[in-house]
Amino acid sequence: MIELRQVGYVHDQGTPWEARALEGIDLRIDAGERVLITGPNGSGKSTLAWVVAGHVEPTEGEAHVDGRAASESITTTGLLLQHTRLQILAPTVQAEGARYGVDPLRHRHALEVLGFDDSILARKIDEMSLGQQRRVALAGLLARQCPVLVLDEPLAGLDRKSVARFLDAVDELPPTTTVVTITHDIEASARLGSRLIGLDEGRLVAP
Repeated sequence: MIELRQVGYVHDQGTPWEARALEGIDLRIDAGERVLITGPNGSGKSTLAWVVAGHVEPTEGEAHVDGRAASESITTTGLLLQHTRLQILAPTVQAEGARYGVDPLRHRHALEVLGFDDSILARKIDEMSLGQQRRVALAGLLARQCPVLVLDEPLAGLDRKSVARFLDAVDELPPTTTVVTITHDIEASARLGSRLIGLDEGRLVAP
């Protein structure tokens, strides 16, 4: 379960560049629930994703995942960045899987689910398309069997075939997996969540 209580976040707090991104967020997402979080550019969606995933701590309020501070659950909450290349640090697909320390067979299975065969293991990340890189990053999260996944604009920039493979992979996740998807395209992302949450100027609003 994800629970946010009066969560706020201020970028560069205490500096001349201070800017508020989130304010007064009260939100509960039950285990196994799949939700879409939408809103205009600059509404705080990506910041909320980072808070839920534990990569940044709120400057106000509390964020918990399964009863622990979100920042203490960072190893069990998987975050897929919109700018996926920033989170793939190894030079090849096989090395990227090894970086997580997961069972190689489980990593290969995750890649297979996402439409790859074993030949992909030797491919260099920098020679891959955006869609391929995003699926490789997701495969790493699937291989880790993260009980909570936070997906930041996962379909942005993907062609139709890559979108279909991505959606199929999420459909095959265990029903206990909690999936939080940040998106500006509700129609394309409809299969990723059955509950819609709106965000505007850092606050929750009616979708």
